[in-house]
Amino acid sequence: MADNGVGGNNTQTDNSSSGGNDDNTELFLAITALVISVAAFVVSILQALQQYYSSARGYSSCSPRVIGKWAMFRHRRIRWYEFRFEVRFEVPVIFVARPSNEFGPMGHTTKSKIIFLDGSQQSYLDSCTQSRVEHDTERKKQNQDNRGVHTADNEAATWLGLLMAIQRMEDESRKWQSRALERHNSGAVGEQQWPPAPYGGHNLTVCIQRKKKSWDTIPDNITKPYATTTIAHLVEFTAMLGVYWKVFDRSDDRYLAQGNGFILSGSNVEGLGLTFSFQKKGPTWFEDNRVVPHYDVKELCFGLCPTTFRLPGEKQYADEPKGVGTLQLGSMDEIAESLVVLGCNVRAVNLFRKRDVEARHGHLFPIAFELLGMIGIVFQVEGTVFRTLPNPTIFRWDPKSFDLLALLHEYDRGLSEIKPADDREIREVGVAPRQDEAIHALLGTILKRFAEWNDLKNSETASGKTARTVPEPDVKSGLGENKSFVTTRDIEHQGTSLARRRWPLSKTDSQLKTTPLPPKAEVPIAPNAVYLPAIFEALHAAIKSCDEYLEPQNGTAPGSLLRQVLRSHLQVILDTINRKPDPDNDITQERGDSDDISHKKHHAPTIQELDAASDHKHRLLMDMYFHSVREDVVKRVCDRLQRPTSAVNSGSPTAWQSAGFAAEIARQSRKELEQKLSDVWCTLVFRMLCWLLLHHFHEKDVQVEKSDVYESRAPVYLT
Repeated sequence: MADNGVGGNNTQTDNSSSGGNDDNTELFLAITALVISVAAFVVSILQALQQYYSSARGYSSCSPRVIGKWAMFRHRRIRWYEFRFEVRFEVPVIFVARPSNEFGPMGHTTKSKIIFLDGSQQSYLDSCTQSRVEHDTERKKQNQDNRGVHTADNEAATWLGLLMAIQRMEDESRKWQSRALERHNSGAVGEQQWPPAPYGGHNLTVCIQRKKKSWDTIPDNITKPYATTTIAHLVEFTAMLGVYWKVFDRSDDRYLAQGNGFILSGSNVEGLGLTFSFQKKGPTWFEDNRVVPHYDVKELCFGLCPTTFRLPGEKQYADEPKGVGTLQLGSMDEIAESLVVLGCNVRAVNLFRKRDVEARHGHLFPIAFELLGMIGIVFQVEGTVFRTLPNPTIFRWDPKSFDLLALLHEYDRGLSEIKPADDREIREVGVAPRQDEAIHALLGTILKRFAEWNDLKNSETASGKTARTVPEPDVKSGLGENKSFVTTRDIEHQGTSLARRRWPLSKTDSQLKTTPLPPKAEVPIAPNAVYLPAIFEALHAAIKSCDEYLEPQNGTAPGSLLRQVLRSHLQVILDTINRKPDPDNDITQERGDSDDISHKKHHAPTIQELDAASDHKHRLLMDMYFHSVREDVVKRVCDRLQRPTSAVNSGSPTAWQSAGFAAEIARQSRKELEQKLSDVWCTLVFRMLCWLLLHHFHEKDVQVEKSDVYESRAPVYLT
């Protein structure tokens, strides 16, 4: 019985031990299952969250690596009814306007702030644009492990570089102007202080407004946020950056522009529209090449130019025919249309319309620039030193092949040669004092200022200063014998002509009183070197005086003297340069190679003689103008005006003349009328030379026809 009791106890002990092991196993299994379940639950939650967050399509495309500081505006927005996130971000809408503008594409500035890209520190902050220092610092950090390796930053949106380039253009050009004026105000020339123009002097600027967008509206084939602008604004602000169009084909949607270290290419992108990419491909600078900040410069970008005939407040529309208030110069057909509007004959018009390969359209420079200088408005902003304009013509401006200052000297000489031997005889018949006397005084001031400019450059060269920030022209680069010289002989001649002629002027007399100019050595003048402020003032005063003289003749009726003279001048000069050589009177070799041409003082050179000339081409051109073109113009206009005199006397004026104008012509003798027409012609040519000296065009800038997109609001996109 005892044994049985002992055995029973052992059995109970074994059973309890087995039960405890089972409980431990079950607990372990339960814990393991719980852990796995929790892990699975967490993984499921994470997968759900991942899928939910992955619905925020495009969020990574709005990162700082892609859109820089503009990434601060990106955020996710929960769309509960769709169980997903929507990505919201902001991009710039770029446009060109006046600094006083309060309305933009996104509405009034109180609704969507207009940010002016003027290069100021506040503008950098408001536009979320990196400064050049910030950009260079960031690039150094990125490339510190790969020094010497330069790769394209393909991740970033190209419109970031565009905004930075515009800010640099404004910032660096203003600083360069300040340095140029500080150099002038240091007392090197002895003129009065000339402070930089206030911000109000710049009435053309690039602006942006921030536009909120959703990635839901971005086409699937677009991987970066894009900026928005219009085709017209794109043409305008690229011109401000010094970028010139090479291809502008709207039929095939091919666009290419380059210049100043930038390249802009565009094409049609399916699902979006016309899309452009802006890249930097080389060195860039914004100094004297900065485009004049004048609002009307916008028209030049499209091959249009406002003229002195334009009425205040007159609107221009791309699809409407242009009047005398606008020159069209963007193609041969447009130039022909401008000549038609000015009243030129069919022969002159056909030289552009028929595209004759043998037809000539210029002498030392194209006639289109001559037309610009005669009636184009002044774009250079007083108080600034910027001269560069977008070229509105299809012709290339090549200042190395001629010298405007030399032409100005020869113009002075030609003006002296046509002065009548006895002014008293003219006064006796009632003719007012000659306009050429006023021109001589204005001309003397201009040449004196250029002489002072050369004195300053001479002194800097002698002292070893390197004040210029652009290289001087190289004789070996093609300047050759066409260097712009102000010689001792020229200065002495100018001083003599001023000493023997002094006639009273109007309200500008006290400001423009001149003295004989000091002789100086020959100093080459760079085609686009920065002028002294006094030169700008003298050129502005000269053009203003010309416009004041021509204003009484500047009527809208076709019979106005100004339009009569301008029309005839264009016809005569085009006939002259397209005239075939006369084999019976060929003196090309004699005129082209002779160093002494004084014995043919009043001989009117031919275009063939001008082409063959080397050393005296500026003199030959002015001889041709004064002794051939001027005389033909005066004769033609005088004959045309005096033909309908009998009709006026009978009370039946012609359709193109008012009775008052025709009656005034009838009261004048032929000598009086010829003198008045000659004065108008001389004033037009003088204005043309001053206008071309006051402005400048880049040598590689040639207009590509695009006048039909002027003021176009068709949207384009920048990736």
